[in-house]
Amino acid sequence: MTTDTAMGRATENPGSASAGLIQAVHDQCDFGSKILHYLATGDNQGDPKLDTAFSQHVGVPVPQARAIADQAIERCDESLSKQEAAQASAAASAQTKASAAAAEAQASAKAAQDRAERLAKEQTVCAPLGGTVRAGGDISADLCVSNNKGQTTDEAHLSCAYATIPFQPDGTLSAADIGSFKEGYPGCFS
Repeated sequence: MTTDTAMGRATENPGSASAGLIQAVHDQCDFGSKILHYLATGDNQGDPKLDTAFSQHVGVPVPQARAIADQAIERCDESLSKQEAAQASAAASAQTKASAAAAEAQASAKAAQDRAERLAKEQTVCAPLGGTVRAGGDISADLCVSNNKGQTTDEAHLSCAYATIPFQPDGTLSAADIGSFKEGYPGCFS
């Protein structure tokens, strides 16, 4: 590196290892010697971005040229680090969402399987009584409903369509409920 002491201008050798610039973290940001060459000579070496960014600083003293190049390297590194962090954050967020969706799908499939097993169990308990299962929803319980389309055999003439026995939480029917509904709706259940 040489300095024109009469003019105080930098005439840095761009390939000099002792340029005294900060070390770029990212390879894409290792352009300090190119900036120093431009600031010393005004030769953009075919890169018009140098003219846009640094033309007002051509011919500055070496210490100022180094400071300008250092700032450009730091801005480049900072920008790339932010991009990398944003990409890592987006990837982590996508992974978290995918994991949550997979867990939700698995839970939903398990709930559907449990529901199907419960309905099958309820049907095996209800069918021998001459009934069929009416599945409840989120609010109502499953019921064993009489398949008899007629009326009760007593004088009350109640419709067997109203003869329903609620299932217990474990999917069974209680003997007391069966007895009560057979008495209240005679002939509707076997």
